Order: sequence, then structure tokens, then C-alpha cells
Amino acid sequence: MKRILQTLFAVIFGSFCCVLTSYAQSWSGTGWALNGGYVVTNHHVIENARSIVCKFQRDGKLFEYDAEVVLMDEEHDLALVRITSPSFPGFGELPYAVKTSLADVGESVFVLGYPLTDTMGDEIKLTNGIISAHSGYGGDPSLYQISAPIQPGNSGGPLFDDRGNIIGVVCAKHRQAENANYAVKASYLASLVRRLSNSSGVLPTVNRLQSLSLPEKVKKVKDLVCYMECSMRSAARPQTATERNVTMPRPGSGSGSNNNGTTVTGEGRSYIRECITQWGECRNVAITERNGDLALHGRNGWAGSGLPKELSNALHELNEDDKYISDVQLTENGNWIILYGNNGFRWSGIPKSLENKIRDYNARNEEVTSVTFNDAGDWIVITTEHYASSDSRITNWLKEGAEEYGVLWAACVTEKGMVACYEKGYKFYGEMPDGLRDRLRETDIDVYRIKIAGSAYFFADKEGRYRYKM
Repeated sequence: MKRILQTLFAVIFGSFCCVLTSYAQSWSGTGWALNGGYVVTNHHVIENARSIVCKFQRDGKLFEYDAEVVLMDEEHDLALVRITSPSFPGFGELPYAVKTSLADVGESVFVLGYPLTDTMGDEIKLTNGIISAHSGYGGDPSLYQISAPIQPGNSGGPLFDDRGNIIGVVCAKHRQAENANYAVKASYLASLVRRLSNSSGVLPTVNRLQSLSLPEKVKKVKDLVCYMECSMRSAARPQTATERNVTMPRPGSGSGSNNNGTTVTGEGRSYIRECITQWGECRNVAITERNGDLALHGRNGWAGSGLPKELSNALHELNEDDKYISDVQLTENGNWIILYGNNGFRWSGIPKSLENKIRDYNARNEEVTSVTFNDAGDWIVITTEHYASSDSRITNWLKEGAEEYGVLWAACVTEKGMVACYEKGYKFYGEMPDGLRDRLRETDIDVYRIKIAGSAYFFADKEGRYRYKM
């Protein structure tokens, strides 16, 4: 699935997910068998998945089994799922052992997985190489660096030593360095398994592959490595959590409301620019490359074009109820969130973890001032006192900026890049619109809101003074 961490750290495979429709996201990875019907994969493979299907090839036939998440270790990017289908016959005797002792640098290794199945086909793929280092990206001690080539879809696959022991779980690649790929060490998997209420015997300990050639090893284990298909279906949810379907308007059409509640309509981004110019101020915007735009004015006025119907309806309702609309986020696939009033929010398709975090801040009476997320589940939420994100590495990136520039005021995360605005400076990563960096560094306004989409950007202060290129 697509994630900003691929761009930020050039490692996580999630950025290569396949979006099937505007309302259903589907992505894939690799998993492999443990005793008891458990399957190992990466946390980022199953994160936010509402459906998980494990597909095993056996004797030339494909067998598909539903699975559910049992345990997760987000910090070390590991997850355990368990097959739930009644037709599942079990894995039988596993021929490999999971080896938790440290492997040697220079040791030969091989990887099995299902990379890039849309272009490379659905046959399992083998790559091999060596262990290059005992630490991973940024010196992370939980990872091996390996030279075995890996691609999107390999995530969660087994890392074997040359004797057929599984010594790690493939998790990432460094896209800015050649032959620098990463796998979580098996000792961290063992720690996760020990959290099971009955963990005895789950990790296989007997290796029956040592005397076999590499082709023979692959024949013995390939049926125990699965293609994992995950999906997340978006549904519009008002704060009561009642499910409603999202319907999209014809591209280019749309409507909004001015500050007096009068309905206004327009075509395309030029209409948004005209409204902003007419107002003379703009507090905030939500902009996308292909799925509509809007601008916020005054207390609860707005103008939009090409917006999802449910988003437009929600904005109309809040305007009629005289609710203060503080922030709106809209993604390329039509997912959205509105922050309004005293920590109220409405949404469609936001990650469950983001919803839970906002509710947590609500329970603590901590005002949520800004939310940003992309279609793959990466998010940042900012309050008057704290901030949080979907991944500890994004949080650490934000903390580095806070240590240098002070209080975090605003952020925007897309599938291509990320920008954060602090009280005394800015921090960027990935692809940014041309001229944004210079414009921010030169501006005389205190940036409290920022949005980016493709080549477009917008930023403004609390009073609605703004700069944009749209």
C-alpha cells in the first residue's frame, strides 16, 4: 500500500499498492507459515486491512484462505495472522527452522516472495545474495542489511540462510542505494510469538533442508510461502459511525457556500482562485490533482468544485448549523475529513488508527487543530499540546524539526512528499511543488495552514493571509 515512508526513508514497500477503484484499496505482500495455522508478514502489509486473504500454490493449484490479525509489532514492522477458513487443512510438518541467533556478515542468503505480480506474474520468485551488515537503515539494530534484490510485493517474505533456516522477515529496500535491502531479524519475530497465549511449538525448530541443494530447498518450501492480498473499503461515516455510501459527482462540477450560506457553483480550480481573490482572504484549502478542490472563508463559508457528494453535503449541513469549520482534508481517492466546532469531526475513509487517535484526544479535551492523511493510511494529527502520526518514524522526523524550529503548527502528507511548518521554520521531504521551499522561507506571514497537491500549494496564517500557486 502507498505510504509516505517509502519516500521519506526510501525503504517501505507500502508505496506500491494497487488502488482498484475510488472506494476500494487493494494491495499485496508476502507471508509464510508457522505451526498452528499462523502466517508471518509485515505490519505495513496488513495495516488498515479489513480483508486479508492468503493464497498458497500447491501441486499447481491455488488455494485461498481468509485470515485475521492476531498480533502486531508496529515498531519492528511485524505481524502474525491466523488462517480462519474452515476448509484450511493445516500446513503439515514444516521443513525449516526459525533461527534466532545472529547470522554472520558475508553469509549467503536467499529470499522467496511475490513481487510485482501485475507485471512479473504470480509465480513465486527467488533472489539471493549475502548479509551485508548487522544493522539496517540509520543503524537500526533490529534489521539485517542484505544484498538479495527485493521489489514491491516481497514485503513479509522469508529470509533464508544457505542451510535453509529462516533468519529474518523481508521488510524494506533503500531506493537511493544499490543492493541495500533490509529484513527484520528473527529474534524480534520470536519475541512477538511469545506474546501468544499458547506460543509453545509455534516457531518450527527442526531444519530438514540442510543437505539439499538450493533448487531442492525451494521445492520443499515454496508451497509454504503465500501471496497475501489485503483490501480496505472506504465508507462515509458521520460521527455517529453510521455507515453511508459515498457517491462521486461528475468531475468538474461542484458547489459550495459563501459566508452567508448562499449556494455558489463553479468549474475547476480557476473558480477557487476567483473566490479567494474576491474574498481577499482564505483560511484554508483542500486541493487534489484529480478529485476536486475547496477553499474556506470566514467562520464557515466555503467554495468548492468537483467535490465528493458526501463531503459537499456535510459542508452544507455544518454551514447551516453555523459550525466553525477549522480544517478539511481531501485525498486523491475521495477520502476526506472535516474538523469543526469543539473537536467535532466527520469523515469518509480515514484510517481507523487516525479515527482512534482523534477520539483519544477528544476524550482528553485536547483541541485537534489539524489533520492530514493520504490514501494508504499515513497520517499526522496536531493538537494544541501534542502531535502524533501513523508511524514512529514519521513522528521522529517531526520531532527532529521541533527540536530545531519549535512548536509544530501544520503539516501536509501526500503519497509523494511531506512538509511540516513550525513556529520558526520548515521541514521538507520527498517531492515538493516548484518554488514552495523558497516561498516559505521568504514569506512574512506565520504559516498556520499548509496544503500541497502535485504542482500546487497553499499556505496561510490564522488571520487568513495567504500565498498560493494553484
